[in-house]
Amino acid sequence: MSLSPWDPFRSLETTGREMNNFLENSPFSFFGKSTAPRVDVYQTEKEFIVKAEIPGVSKEDLNVYVDENSIRLSGETKRDNDYKDEHTFRAERYYGSFSRTIPLPVEVVSDKARADYKDGILSIVVPKVEPSNMRGRKIDIQ
Repeated sequence: MSLSPWDPFRSLETTGREMNNFLENSPFSFFGKSTAPRVDVYQTEKEFIVKAEIPGVSKEDLNVYVDENSIRLSGETKRDNDYKDEHTFRAERYYGSFSRTIPLPVEVVSDKARADYKDGILSIVVPKVEPSNMRGRKIDIQ
């Protein structure tokens, strides 16, 4: 049997994720639906990549902000002009503003970020800071 150190934050992270999933997918209307886009976030050896599901939004209505620590997506889903409440049988889609901030686990080169929007998927690719270019300095131990 091996022992592993106790990490109180590991259980908080898991519990928080489970609670967020429960609230987003809850059948109870008082919890509301999430208006933030769903994302896949992953990294390669040299890049950090975010793919956000944002169907039905024109790229002119999307904003992407990247800094060294996070990526923020925002925009607006607009109703069609011919949409009338009195002719509606069912309304499940969300209309209005949305925003989502994705914290980055590594430092990135924000001014070299690039984004592409195709078929309702917004792809953002940001190069990672090379280890030799990281801020700070090595301190000699006395």
